[in-house]
Amino acid sequence: MGGRVVRSENGAALFLTLENAGRRNALSVTLLNDLRAALTAPMSARTRIVFIRGADGTFSAGADLNDISGTEKDADYDRLTAEIGDLIRACPLPVAALIEGPCMGAAVELALSTDLRIATKDAYFQVPATRLGLLYKPDAITGLRSRFGAETLTRLMVLGERFSAKGARRAGLVGDVVKSADIENHAQELSDLAAKTDAAAAAVTKQLLVELESGRADMNAWRQRYMQILTSDARKQGVLAIKARLGADGQGGKPKKTEKTDAVQ
Repeated sequence: MGGRVVRSENGAALFLTLENAGRRNALSVTLLNDLRAALTAPMSARTRIVFIRGADGTFSAGADLNDISGTEKDADYDRLTAEIGDLIRACPLPVAALIEGPCMGAAVELALSTDLRIATKDAYFQVPATRLGLLYKPDAITGLRSRFGAETLTRLMVLGERFSAKGARRAGLVGDVVKSADIENHAQELSDLAAKTDAAAAAVTKQLLVELESGRADMNAWRQRYMQILTSDARKQGVLAIKARLGADGQGGKPKKTEKTDAVQ
C-alpha cells in the first residue's frame, strides 16, 4: 500500500525517515522496498552514520495489515523484513535507530537490527505475535538470541510483554533513553563522533563485530587482515599525519625543552 522513506543529510549523518501517514508509519511493502533501496543506494563520501527514525514522533506500529493476508503468502513479507535486517547489519556505516512512541512487531525486529538504539521516554516496544497465534520468524529469533538474553526474549517474544523505554534500557534493548526534546542533540553528538572516524577502519571494525555476534568470525583470517592493515602504507601515512598535526611528541603536548647544561671548562 502506501508509505515511503524520506532521505535527508546533515553533515556526516544520513537520515532515513519512515513515513506512512495516518497509519502510524506502519511498515507497508512499499515502504520496506523504499527502505531497501535507500540502504543499497550510493552514499555520500562524507556520510559516517545512518539514522532510521519515524515521522511525526512515531517510530512504527509494525507490519501494515493491508499487506498481511494471514496466509502462507505472508512469508514473502517476512523475507523482505529479514533482507532489510541483513542490509542494516551489512552496512559499512554504523546504523542507529531513533525510537519515539510505539515500536511494534516487525518494527522491533527492524530496530533491533541496528547497531545503536536511542529511545525517548515515551517510547515502548512490543511484539504481540503469540497473542495473535503466531510463531515469529525462527531465523529472526535466532538472530536476536545471538544479541540478547533468553529471559529478555522470553518476555518480549513469548509473553508479548510491552517494554517501556526504561524497561527496554534495563533489558539491553536500547542504549540510551532521552527526553523527546533532546533526541536531536543526541543524534548530533553521535554524528560528531562518527565524523571523526576513518570510514574504512570503522567499516572493518563493524564487520568484525557482526561476525562475532553471529558466531561466524574466522579469527585466523581476521588476524591476517589486522597485520595487513597494521603494516599498510595507508596506516603508516595516517600515523605520520596525526603526529604532524598533534605536535612534536605525537600526543598533542608542547615539545619538550632541551635541558641546558654548563659547559665544561
